[in-house]
Amino acid sequence: MSSLRQDPLSGRWVIIAAQRQGRPNDFRGPLQRPVSPQKAGDNCPFCPGQECMTPPEMMATGRATGLATNGPGWRIRVVPNKYPAVRPETPLKISSDPILLKPQGPAQGGHEVVICCPRHGDSLGTLSGDHLAEVLSVVRQRIGSLAEQNPSSRYVLAFGNQGPEAGATLAHSHLQIITTPVIPALVVDKTENFLRYSAATRSCLLCDSLAEEEAEGSRLIAANETWVGLAPWASRFPCEMQLIPRRHCSSMQDVSDDELDGLAHLMSLCLKGLDNHRPGAGYNIVIHNAALPSTDGRGYGNERFDALQGETTGHFHWHVEILPRLSRQAGFEAGTGFAINSLPPEEAAVILRRESR
Repeated sequence: MSSLRQDPLSGRWVIIAAQRQGRPNDFRGPLQRPVSPQKAGDNCPFCPGQECMTPPEMMATGRATGLATNGPGWRIRVVPNKYPAVRPETPLKISSDPILLKPQGPAQGGHEVVICCPRHGDSLGTLSGDHLAEVLSVVRQRIGSLAEQNPSSRYVLAFGNQGPEAGATLAHSHLQIITTPVIPALVVDKTENFLRYSAATRSCLLCDSLAEEEAEGSRLIAANETWVGLAPWASRFPCEMQLIPRRHCSSMQDVSDDELDGLAHLMSLCLKGLDNHRPGAGYNIVIHNAALPSTDGRGYGNERFDALQGETTGHFHWHVEILPRLSRQAGFEAGTGFAINSLPPEEAAVILRRESR
């Protein structure tokens, strides 16, 4: 059973999930040396014809009428994670007594896998813009479903790990969605910054940053009618990218199909630029949405959030991060939470603009 534990010093929550040690790993061999990823058909649980190796699917797209569920013929497939970090059936009882030295509770929630395509060798960066838009549409649908199925959830994170450097254990392209019963400290910090800026300026921190970045231009990578991609001012990783919707909204659930299509085509360009610059580079994709209030009017279950006056999550401006793993973090980063980035974002933007054409 997974356990949710809080560090009393930093306030950060950690999920202890011992059962995930048993999950398959395409990138590990004897003595923990990296090995070549499996080829299609080599018992990859995400390849067509191997559907029996995953739990029964939650949904699938592309399968022709008459073809069996949990069989080949799909274009995108969603399954429960076979080695979940959180579990929906766990009764929720998180200790919030401030005098406790070891706050903890069950890791309750949902954990699903979105298998992005049937072809084993494809990645998000090689998919067409239309296919990627369909993947994002499925993610949007499953985020809503998971939040509804897990009413105690206070946050839903959709993310992807590409390559062993980014934490992937299977080579076949996929995304994951996890709900948690507590709001991550990073989300609380970001929301407080949005609120602080709004109180001082009556404007949105990310909307104003976006306008300034477009006017200045040195960190812009690509843009379209609905989205802008840039190298963030304080990039933590070489070639880090931030994709920002032009229209202010707090969640992926609030966007139109046209806006989702714009995100897909911009993401495709940005990933193409990264792959042209560093072929095969590992990266994480993270979709940052606002926190979820309780459905019974009891707030967010977070002291800092619940102490904020007025509406909170509407000030949040959702966004997507692409975090390439072109360098390793070391002791200074682990000990301080700071990052040391040897490639200034202005130089990274020049590279990625050129390589994404």
